[in-house]
Amino acid sequence: MVLPHYGIDQGIFEVPVMIDQALNQLRISGFRINGNCRFEQYKRKFEREYIDSIARQNYSGIRENYKDILQGYKDYWELISIASSSNILTCDNRDVRNEIELIFGGNIVENDNDTKPWNYQFQYYLSSIFEMSGLNVTLEEPDFTFEYKGKKYSVAAKRLNGRNSIERNIKEAENQISLTDNYGFIALSLDKVYKNTNKVETFKDADKSVRVANELIQVIIRDQLKYKYFDTRSEQILGVIAHIGFPYLLESDKPLFELGYTAYTMFLPIKPPDTPEWNEVIEINNRLHKFKIQVI
Repeated sequence: MVLPHYGIDQGIFEVPVMIDQALNQLRISGFRINGNCRFEQYKRKFEREYIDSIARQNYSGIRENYKDILQGYKDYWELISIASSSNILTCDNRDVRNEIELIFGGNIVENDNDTKPWNYQFQYYLSSIFEMSGLNVTLEEPDFTFEYKGKKYSVAAKRLNGRNSIERNIKEAENQISLTDNYGFIALSLDKVYKNTNKVETFKDADKSVRVANELIQVIIRDQLKYKYFDTRSEQILGVIAHIGFPYLLESDKPLFELGYTAYTMFLPIKPPDTPEWNEVIEINNRLHKFKIQVI
């Protein structure tokens, strides 16, 4: 099947099945995943508090627990993408596999005292998006590399925990890229910066979620990322990859909301407009947005 940008056209009964398929695919590939990992917990919660509530036509459980259901739904779609990555499934690097196995720790709702599972989830989810866009991706330092038109680029992926962590993460990513021989990109997940607004999006039209994701990236960059964060980067950094993904509620004619998930990735060139480096980054950005994820 083809994995859409958002999951609104997927039947709710498929969610537990897809979680089982994804986890089993990873286990078959040798990943050590606890039977009570957070995705297994979410599968049971989804069946108990969403599917069963609909079957009984008792929607109070959904209304009381919809935030937990939404948070897990975002992670669910990113798990499906990770489990569909040939690079991840066939990886024989023990250090990389150890990082991937950390993704399955934690609880359904993120604990701010231990963000590692979600940090690594972003890193490998992003690498899977690049891979499924048709780019040649390698899981290597700093986090992964990709090739485009015969050139190799390094990516250092950082998940921001708030505005106070922005400059530190950018500098750390730049330092990681400086240890390679490649031009590179600093990838920033804006999910938690957006999540800290404690807002739940609701749409009448699922397509609007993609436009909103695009707009949110621009708003966060404008309001929280200072110009100096980009202006002082080394010549080795070609640009920033800004990513945001969030779950949402879709208005329905039923007496409840349906679940959806959307994501958007935007390349932000650092070099001056219309230079070869600027055009190169824009071309890669356009290429990335033409991908279709084939679920294994």
